[in-house]
Amino acid sequence: MRRVLRKLPWIALLGFGLALAVYGGRSAPAGSSLTMRLVGPLAGPLAAAQWVRVDLAIRAGRTDLALARAETAFALNPTSTSGWFFLSRHLAFDLASPEREPDSAVRLRWVRAALAIAARGESTADDPAELAFWQGLVLARTAEVDAQLAWPGGVAGMWSEAAEHFERAARGGHPEASAAAELARRARDSR
Repeated sequence: MRRVLRKLPWIALLGFGLALAVYGGRSAPAGSSLTMRLVGPLAGPLAAAQWVRVDLAIRAGRTDLALARAETAFALNPTSTSGWFFLSRHLAFDLASPEREPDSAVRLRWVRAALAIAARGESTADDPAELAFWQGLVLARTAEVDAQLAWPGGVAGMWSEAAEHFERAARGGHPEASAAAELARRARDSR
């Protein structure tokens, strides 16, 4: 009898976890991660808490820890456009900043990483057009402030790829993307 009583809390915890997984699986959006379906309604708050921890790691200068924590947040809630944007912005504007990083090869790697994060998010986020638009902005900004990066096709190549991202965002319904694509093509052609 005592044996059963000692195991009762674990059985209750397992039952609660299974109930949460079943409930969460029903209420989770299409395309949700397994983690998101398992933790159900707690996925959003847990991901938000993890983003606070990502920000704390960034402020402490711990990029490795921030990236690891961000992966956990993405697993909890891959549909959060703001999470994908937050990390990509940090990589593109903070770590790839010419003021912060003197080595152009390192800056180029950070810009590419920022674009890759946004592209990953584009496949799962609630607002993929916003992330496509963001990728265009990253390249437009890089073409303007860091023209010496070894980008295929140089600055004109950056503007050309920016236009492609803006066009994809326009197809996704972003209201400013068509005008941005036209401006990017003009900037490319003026080089």
